[in-house]
Amino acid sequence: MNAQLRQMFSMQNKLNAAINANWISDPSQDWHCAVVVEGAEMIDHHGWKWWKHQTPDIEQVQLELVDIWHFLMSAELKNYPELSIEEAIEKSAQVWSEHFNVSQQSGDFLPLAKALVGKSAVNEMPYTQFCQVMATVDFDFDALYKWYIGKNVLNYFRQDHGYKDGTYIKVWHGREDNEHLADALNTLNCDEALADNVYKALTDAYPS
Repeated sequence: MNAQLRQMFSMQNKLNAAINANWISDPSQDWHCAVVVEGAEMIDHHGWKWWKHQTPDIEQVQLELVDIWHFLMSAELKNYPELSIEEAIEKSAQVWSEHFNVSQQSGDFLPLAKALVGKSAVNEMPYTQFCQVMATVDFDFDALYKWYIGKNVLNYFRQDHGYKDGTYIKVWHGREDNEHLADALNTLNCDEALADNVYKALTDAYPS
C-alpha cells in the first residue's frame, strides 16, 4: 500500500505541476473547496431528496470519490511547505497509509458524506470520513488505486487533446469520456503497463 500511495502522490504532483508549475505555493488553488463541490455532486448521485424516488448510482458515487481523492492528495501535499516535494510525498503517503490500514466500519452514506464535506468546508482533512464513505459503497483501496491511475491518465489525455483551449470533445459516440475510461479499466489488468494501456485505449476510441 505504501508504494502505491507514494506513486499516486507523485503522479498527482506531476499532474498539478503540468497545469501550474507553481501549484504548491499558489494560494488561489483551493483544494478543500474542490472537495466540497465534488462531495455535493457525490451526494447528488447517491440521492438525498426525500420528496421523490431516487435510485443511488453507486458507480458515479465511486467516480466522485476518485475525483475527491485527487483534491485530497493535493491538499495533503500542501500541508508540508517546509519539506521538499519528495519528502512531502513520503510524509503524505505515510499519513494516509495509517488511515487506510485502520479497519473502517461501514455506516450510513449520507451522514458520513456530509461529515466529509463539512470537514473540507473548514479546511480540515476528512481522513476517517473518506475511508468510511468508501466502505459504504464497497470501494476498497485496490479499486481506488486502479481508478485513480485511470482518471490520472484521462486528465493527461484531456490536456493533450485541447481541454485547456476548449477544443476537447468530452462526449464520443454518444457516451462521455468517463464511460470509455470505465470500458478500458474493466478489461485491463492492474499492472505496471496499466497507465500506458489506458492511454492507448482512449486514443483508439477518441474520434480522429
